[in-house]
Amino acid sequence: MCEIRSQNLSDGELFYIIKKGAKIFSRETTRMKAIKAAILIVLFPVIALAHAGGHDIRGTIVKVEQETLTIKRTDGVSEAVPLVVATTYRVGDAAGQWSDLHVGSRAVVHIGRDGKAIAVHLPAPK
Repeated sequence: MCEIRSQNLSDGELFYIIKKGAKIFSRETTRMKAIKAAILIVLFPVIALAHAGGHDIRGTIVKVEQETLTIKRTDGVSEAVPLVVATTYRVGDAAGQWSDLHVGSRAVVHIGRDGKAIAVHLPAPK
């Protein structure tokens, strides 16, 4: 960067130094904008695929079986969702397990493109 010391500068010299500094600053901000854009371009697909292209079901658990969870959705339709070994369980903010599933509990089930449960979220106990 340019450093200005106590010197007797003419108005023209001072204008040149300020103009040169503005160009340097402009180049730096342009680079930062390009870097931010590149980061967003890289992160967007990761964010977009967070649920593996699936969808969520919200409702009340009406039946729990070893390999299937049946949810009565908020629109009144019951839907059976296959559970797999890779399905994760959450109770509030804590890790949960299959045994935390109980008939009558509210739940949000994240379903992958293959129609199987990726994760089951239950509310924290009161």
